[in-house]
Amino acid sequence: MEFLNYAYVFLWAALAVMVVIVGRKERLLACAVASFFVFMAVWYGLRAFGGIAVFDGVLGIVFRCVLGVFAAALGLIWYLSRRRKK
Repeated sequence: MEFLNYAYVFLWAALAVMVVIVGRKERLLACAVASFFVFMAVWYGLRAFGGIAVFDGVLGIVFRCVLGVFAAALGLIWYLSRRRKK
């Protein structure tokens, strides 16, 4: 199980790098998605390398709130970019 904690960190970081490289056309959307992946890499890194219980208690609530804000922001950015293209 310990291996998966480290694997998640590198997975989120690799996804962030991939989105930055591939998503150059969709500038704002790619930046928002990449920042989400960076947040996830840091959050899982705190758990894997720091041993902090980031999914319990207050930190778990903060995590869910940040995910909600990212979801709303990404949805709004996507909607506005599609509407602008039409």
